[in-house]
Amino acid sequence: MQTGSDHNLMAFVTMVRDEPFFLPRWIAHYAKLVPKAQLYILVDGFDQTLPDAALGCQIIALPRGVPGPGWDRKRWEMLADFAAGLLARFEVVVLNDVDELILADPASQTTLLAGLLRARDLGVISPFAVEMIHRMDLEPLPLDQNQPILGQRQFARINASYCKPCIISRAVRWTVGGHYATYPELHLDPHLYLFHLRFVDHAMLIARQATRQAVVGTAAQRQEDIAGSGWAKGRDEISEFLQSFQEKGAPIADDFRFEWQRSRIAAGWAFDSKDGFWRHAKLHNRRTYTVPRRFLGLI
Repeated sequence: MQTGSDHNLMAFVTMVRDEPFFLPRWIAHYAKLVPKAQLYILVDGFDQTLPDAALGCQIIALPRGVPGPGWDRKRWEMLADFAAGLLARFEVVVLNDVDELILADPASQTTLLAGLLRARDLGVISPFAVEMIHRMDLEPLPLDQNQPILGQRQFARINASYCKPCIISRAVRWTVGGHYATYPELHLDPHLYLFHLRFVDHAMLIARQATRQAVVGTAAQRQEDIAGSGWAKGRDEISEFLQSFQEKGAPIADDFRFEWQRSRIAAGWAFDSKDGFWRHAKLHNRRTYTVPRRFLGLI
């Protein structure tokens, strides 16, 4: 855990249901920065049993939300209100889904704590986002859950949708998924990376997706306004999605600076008057990049 007074200025928030794999990793990652008492875990349902790693965290169990029109929108409104409330006691709040972890680039002179605390001056920070992809052709072994993810999985794609305005020192409203917010300035951090881990293992993904489908129904059954489209994708769709990265060819060796990609994302910054949110440009494709060695072992 980080020593000194700065660690008392920050809280981390996530919301979970049935997350035995990602939740212990979320806790371990951020408990290096702050005491566990500053990790807030909102639990969807009184029927949930949390892993031992959650001992010492702030656990807030809630009645299970009943899926229906506006279900996820209402959840994100609640999360925005909760984060705003924490800002009465903390200077910075970081709110992410449990499968999203933020790292500082080891090649920079910025620590993760210092990078996150820059939100005190900037208001809201968006880390650059990379989405880990299980390249089954190059990584045939299943994920060893007792070992770090980065190293077992070494390939990622850019997905600007996960450049989320998730590090805040001002109250904001978020879209469903937290992808965009009401804050009028874009601070796409040059040293912070959000690693989206949903797709790190094919078999694990299929099992997790079945749990999500049980909540919202299949694509044919669900009401469009319940949750994001990713919740209802079936086994075949998921497998075909991962297969499509193999078909795009060998991963690209890159230094992970992504300078032109950052410029393109920022250049699209605009206010969507229809729904009242500020949005950056979307940027994603099926190209995979090799994660540089400096990041391996950090998650």
